[in-house]
Amino acid sequence: MSNNQSRADFFKKNPSAKAWSELNYAVNQQKKVTPGTLKLQKDCFKNKTAIIIGSGVGGLTTAYELLANETGMEVTILEAQNRTGGRCLTLRTGDTLVQDKDRELINSTPGSTQVVRFERPLGDNEPYLNAGPGRIPSSHKRLLQYLKTFGVDVEVYVMDSGSNLIQTSQGFSGQAVVGRRLDHNTRGHIAEMVYKNANDLISGLNPGSTADDISSLADKLKDLMVSFGDLSPYGNYNVGVSPVGSDSNPFTSDRAGFSVLPGVASGITAEQLDLNSLLDSEFWKTNFYQSQDFLWQPTLFQPVGGMDQVQHAFAQQVAALGGTVHLNSPVQKIDWNEQDQQFEIHVSILGTDKCKVYKADYCFSNVAMPFLENILSDRLQDTDSEKGFSKSFKEGLAAVYHAQNNPNDEDGFPNRFLSCTTKVGWQAERSLWQGSAITPSRDENSGEECNDVKSSEIGVVPIFGGISRTDNQIVQIWYPSNDYHDQKGILTGCYNYSKNAYNMGELPIDERLVTARDGAKLFNNEFGQGLENGVAIAWQHMPYIKGGWAQWHLVGDGVKDNVKHFNQLMQGTGIDGSEPNFFVVGDQLSSLTGWQEGAIAAALNALSRAAYPDLEIPHLASLPDTRIMVEGV
Repeated sequence: MSNNQSRADFFKKNPSAKAWSELNYAVNQQKKVTPGTLKLQKDCFKNKTAIIIGSGVGGLTTAYELLANETGMEVTILEAQNRTGGRCLTLRTGDTLVQDKDRELINSTPGSTQVVRFERPLGDNEPYLNAGPGRIPSSHKRLLQYLKTFGVDVEVYVMDSGSNLIQTSQGFSGQAVVGRRLDHNTRGHIAEMVYKNANDLISGLNPGSTADDISSLADKLKDLMVSFGDLSPYGNYNVGVSPVGSDSNPFTSDRAGFSVLPGVASGITAEQLDLNSLLDSEFWKTNFYQSQDFLWQPTLFQPVGGMDQVQHAFAQQVAALGGTVHLNSPVQKIDWNEQDQQFEIHVSILGTDKCKVYKADYCFSNVAMPFLENILSDRLQDTDSEKGFSKSFKEGLAAVYHAQNNPNDEDGFPNRFLSCTTKVGWQAERSLWQGSAITPSRDENSGEECNDVKSSEIGVVPIFGGISRTDNQIVQIWYPSNDYHDQKGILTGCYNYSKNAYNMGELPIDERLVTARDGAKLFNNEFGQGLENGVAIAWQHMPYIKGGWAQWHLVGDGVKDNVKHFNQLMQGTGIDGSEPNFFVVGDQLSSLTGWQEGAIAAALNALSRAAYPDLEIPHLASLPDTRIMVEGV
């Protein structure tokens, strides 16, 4: 499924897709369920041990809550990589990045090593690229509260700017157009049509109403459209110079911007874009209106200095509270010791063919679920056996494995449970998007130097943050929302998903960078040529991760089936009918799949279930579709 399709077409093809989950009230009323995440009581896990596999945000939250609430649990985190954070990855100068050559979960061949080589001009702050999560919605209150508690400063992430550019192959001869021109010209034309047809529209919506009532409502609708579309008092959308000698229609709109900015000059409004050219451009298929959806509405945030401040803060708290994080500790096998009634977790000792065995009363798995197929022993997950995990939990795992191992080709590429998503980072002179603006020139009359605006920038408003969009496979370019006065900045020069991401991930690194640069040139050739020090990441090729987020629409046989498996897995499982002591955490098992807030929510749900095993986690009646929630279709 290409990102460059209309929302209307997407919902026609996927009528059951939703952006949000819903609770199943009928089922929940029949069961003993939690009213929400429950507080852990002091010493509720006294003399117990927990192994947490994976140090992503979900695993770190699990560890922190067990320790901060003084539950008495001994907590150890086993992390396969040489860093914490999982997909929360921030790249800085000197960091190295090695991706596998394919998407296979095991036995992949490592690719070539990329070295991050961002420069740091004198006076600039340290450059970085958020290669994973890059923004925090203001509605993600739990994550923001943790950051406040941990003393992690945040700053505003600019999701949208009227100065961002939109480029489509069909529109305006392929030339990039400033977003405010597309937005406000479209709004103005639509508002004018509504104004001129107000009486018919109101009459159609209110059959049987009196003529006076219809007239009154129509007048209010017209008044609304004047403000909504910046129309003249008589319902006309006009841009540019007022008609000479016109007293009846003197108003013109400046919302779409200027070709010459007002200031020293009086200003010239940008030429009006007619409705036909706007429709022909199909600009809305670039996710132009994504910033209107709930999760992306202002205000969004980012941690000052990089998103990895999130996991660093969590990891420091875990260490300070007595937890232990073992890096470079890939788990090879999880089994159950019947004599000790404990889990046995076998961990590779790097540089040898030996394993170290850890024992624990509880196990919380923060690895992507498809990996468990090769880690869990047959004793635990064999669907033909009555021993091990509960039958429903094993069925849920089997459905996830099937969605990963049997690609769905309906969208023109092998789509799996773990999604494809790629990013490209660039460093460049900020003048390429913020503008050099002022340049010295000589006043011919006085002979003295003065400041003037470059002719090429007379009508250009600098871009400070936000996203430029295109129907090219790079999909979008993020401008930095920090350190605006620095000489150089780091751009996310591509962020795509689905088929676009699959195709790009199949390219060698050098070709990915060439592809991303070519996409950037569509906005402006000088801009594309000025990009340097590129770094490319395909998350479906990242070791121990192999994807951006979980895609539940691919699990099971239809909507009811994937919801059933989700609810089964969310409850955790015991061994041979015991109370739950094995849990999957991470955003993969939350109603906010693909977001750090979801990882936190899943951890809190699992802890509630472990501490209060007689209370189930509320069942969901439907699951969100990540194509809407994360990709913004």
